[in-house]
Amino acid sequence: MTRHKRRLLTRVVAVGAAATVALLGAGQPAGAEPTSADVTGGRPATASAVEVFTGPPAVPDQLSDDVALALEAAEARAEADPADLAPPYVDRATGRIVVGVRGNADSTKVAYAAAGIAVDPANVVDDGNDDATQEGVESGKTEEPPPAEPATLTGQEPDRIIIPRIFYPSTPKVKYSLADLTAVKDEVLESDIPGVSGLYAASVDAERNRVVVRASALTEETRTALASRYGADRVAVHLTPGADVEAMYSRDSDANPFFGGATVHTNRGVCTIGFSWTHEGEHYFLTAGHCTSANTDVRMPRYGSSKVGKVVRDNWNNSTGSVKLSGQSYYSGDLALVKMNSGWKTDAKMYVGGPNSNNSRVVKGVASRSPKYGDKYCTGGTTTGEQCGWKVIDTKVNIRYRDGEMLRNATLGERLGVCIKNGDSGGPVYSVSGGKVVAKGIISGGGQYEFGCTQLFTDIRLAEKALPGIVKKR
Repeated sequence: MTRHKRRLLTRVVAVGAAATVALLGAGQPAGAEPTSADVTGGRPATASAVEVFTGPPAVPDQLSDDVALALEAAEARAEADPADLAPPYVDRATGRIVVGVRGNADSTKVAYAAAGIAVDPANVVDDGNDDATQEGVESGKTEEPPPAEPATLTGQEPDRIIIPRIFYPSTPKVKYSLADLTAVKDEVLESDIPGVSGLYAASVDAERNRVVVRASALTEETRTALASRYGADRVAVHLTPGADVEAMYSRDSDANPFFGGATVHTNRGVCTIGFSWTHEGEHYFLTAGHCTSANTDVRMPRYGSSKVGKVVRDNWNNSTGSVKLSGQSYYSGDLALVKMNSGWKTDAKMYVGGPNSNNSRVVKGVASRSPKYGDKYCTGGTTTGEQCGWKVIDTKVNIRYRDGEMLRNATLGERLGVCIKNGDSGGPVYSVSGGKVVAKGIISGGGQYEFGCTQLFTDIRLAEKALPGIVKKR
């Protein structure tokens, strides 16, 4: 297979990595004495060095909604008992949920992991897809009619018998638990191992019970240091030569009330409104935390220096990256919540189409589950406009940006074609169902690398969990 020599320019909000890759001397045998030579190809794991693999990641087909819901329930089990249960996954050959259990765990843990998971068909919601050609696009902005009065009930629907689908996870013995792997994921990018500046992302590979670290550059010294620190079987390296990830700061002239996908000016530059938001009857919008600073004002291009809102929540430190909000034990990606000043409003609509489009769709609501491998989606930013054809390739990822800021607990996507660019940060991640938008996340960043475009976003369900209020919908 011919290997493309194009340099990676990955623009990802809160991810960072060195941009150079050198070559490893040809013919060095596996298990040879480690040197400082740079690695450029795949290497199997040895007793003293971690595995290195190259090429685009293999992404399975999108899960059916019932399987995805069952997997989410299994993930909740593992999070409730992280010391003994491993991260769950779906076996590609059988379609069965797999929940590994540590070899020294007692039988009650196995029984807990293996218990049936019931998925009620009523909870299986079609969250739409990345087909942006559906009907439902509205041109221009017009006054919306008042909501219709609720219909008068003329009778009661008879009870129906609901037969849930039951999933019984398999429970193989594994070496590493969720806690073991998460600890490595959370530490490795900020560790003191040699060559850490060439490592830019870390995530859990549930199927192989390990952590995968993405690297733009890698030496044999780094490879052996990872094995020495964490164990040669607990970490592997996905080498993506030339990956270069940076934070992004950048529709045109949106009018009050404001829609998602519009240009917004903050104290840190130009970004994009993600989704309109509501809390206790007040108007807000959501964008990326790296686009703002706490308690600062925001402006809209049409209204010049007028202060239309203020940042009231922000989970991003502009020097270090993702931070835990007060009272919370988890990282919630890259988010900022802006409250509108008196007289300024937001609406449950979102711009679609190109970067200068005035077309929009109504926002139907939020996704019924968290992102999973193979999910397809669209992005909408002020610079590149609507871009569909994205596919999730990893979840709950930590990524360090070029400037050292760290994005934690994000979703990673990939596609061929136009990559997102500066100014798209904070914009909406979504699918389309019945002509309406289903909110899936907030753009943190993205860019280009050897095998196409990459993109990172914060799960919208995580935003609703971490912040006061919910996405505004109709």
